[in-house]
Amino acid sequence: MRRTLLAALIVSGTLGSGRVEAQYFGKNQVQYRHLEFLVIETEHFDVYYYERERQAALDAARMAERAYARLSRLLSHKYRERQPIILFASHTEFQQNNIGPVDEATGGFTEWYRHRILVPFTGSYADFEHVLEHELVHQFQMDIFARGRVGAGIQRLMAVNPPLWFMEGMAEYLSSGPITPHTAVWLRDAALDRGLPSLDELTWDPSYTPYRFGHALWSYVGERWGDDTVGEILHAAAVSGTDGAFRRVLGLDPQELVAEWHDAIQRTYLPQLADLQQAGQFAQPLLTRDRSSGRVHIAPSISPDGSDIVYLSEGNSFFIDLYLADAETGRVKRRLIKSAFSTDFESLRFLNSVGSWSPDGRYFAFAAKRGGRDDLVLFDVAHNRVATRIRIPLDGLTTPSWSPDGQRLVFTGYDGGVSDLFLIQADGTDLRRLTDDRHADLHPAWAPDGRS
Repeated sequence: MRRTLLAALIVSGTLGSGRVEAQYFGKNQVQYRHLEFLVIETEHFDVYYYERERQAALDAARMAERAYARLSRLLSHKYRERQPIILFASHTEFQQNNIGPVDEATGGFTEWYRHRILVPFTGSYADFEHVLEHELVHQFQMDIFARGRVGAGIQRLMAVNPPLWFMEGMAEYLSSGPITPHTAVWLRDAALDRGLPSLDELTWDPSYTPYRFGHALWSYVGERWGDDTVGEILHAAAVSGTDGAFRRVLGLDPQELVAEWHDAIQRTYLPQLADLQQAGQFAQPLLTRDRSSGRVHIAPSISPDGSDIVYLSEGNSFFIDLYLADAETGRVKRRLIKSAFSTDFESLRFLNSVGSWSPDGRYFAFAAKRGGRDDLVLFDVAHNRVATRIRIPLDGLTTPSWSPDGQRLVFTGYDGGVSDLFLIQADGTDLRRLTDDRHADLHPAWAPDGRS
C-alpha cells in the first residue's frame, strides 16, 4: 500500500467496521481531570472548550472563521453544516482525549469519521493558528471527498487513496503560504547533499517528509498556476484520483510535474550554494548515530564548566529519554531518565522545551508530564537521581531557566490556553506570575546580573 492517509486512519482507530468501534476507541485512555465542555456556535463551527480556556477559545473561534473564509474561496467549497473543533488548554490535557491517541510530537489531528478537529493551545497564537488552519484544510479535504456527508469520508478516502505528500503538503501550503524557512532548509540541503526526491521516493520513502517536500511541491503549483488551481485539483481528485486530477487540471502527469519542480528548485538554490559552506568544513559532528545509537539528538545543554552535555534522544529504545555525554568527544556516559520504566516520567517535553543546568553544575532542571500536569524536575546529575520534584498548579510548563545565583528558576507556564512567565524558588516555594497577557512568552533567559 502506498504511504497514504490510510496509515494515519488505522492509528486513529476510525477504520472500524461500524459506528460502535469508532465511538469506543480511546475510551481506555487515562483521564486525570473531568473536563466540562461548553460550546461556542459560530456560523460554520461548533467550538468545544472548557471554562478556564474561554478567552482563548473565543480567539480560536475568530481564527477558524477567518481561515474558513479564505479556504472556502480558494477551494470553492462550503460546509453544509457546522463542523466540530475541540480545544484543549495544553498538550498535557490534549493527551487525555478519548477520540484518538497522541504523543508529544502530535500538534493536532483531524478525526476522519466525524470530521472533528482536536488541537491544543501551545502558548503561541501564531503556532496555534498554523496548526488550526492545517487541520481545517484536512477538514475541507474530507468534506470534499465525502461530498458533505459526514461519515462517508472514510470510504471516499479509501477510493481516492491520496499519498501523504498530496494531503499533508496541501495542508502545509494552505496554512503556511509559500516556502517557509523550515521548508527551505530541507530543500537546500537536499539539493546540496542527497538529491531531491523522485515521485516514488516522495510517496514511499519516509526519510522524505511529506510535510516539507509536499509543501514545496504545492508551493510550486500555486506559484506557477495560481492558488485556485489547488482547489481544482482537489475536486478533480475526488472524482478521478490524484494522478488523473493532475493530468486533467495541469495537463501533466505527476512524474512530469515532479521533474519540472526539480528544475525550479535547482535554479533557485544551486546558485546560492556557491556562497555557503557545508557544516563539515567548519564544525565537527558531536552526537551521531554510531556513537549514541540514536537518530534523534535534540535540546542540547552544555554544563557550566563545558565538560558535559545533556540532551534528549531515543538512543537504542523507542522512547525519548534524557542522556549525558562528554562535550568534547560525544561519548555517551549514561542515560539519566528511563521514561518507559517509570510512571514519574510519562512524557518529557522534548519538542518545545529545553532543560537548564544550575550555575554550580550540580542540578539539571527540566519539564516532565506526570498524571494530568507537568512537573518541574531538578535532577542531581552526579548522583543520578531526582533531587526535587515540584508540582506546578498550571496546565503545563516548558523551558525552565536557572537564575545566576542558583536560587530561583523562571519558566513558561501555560494557563487557560495562553503562556506567561513564572518565577519560583528552587525549593518549590513562592510561585509568582511575571506576565499576564495573551502574547507568546516563551524561552525565558536571565540577564547576567540576575536582576531581569
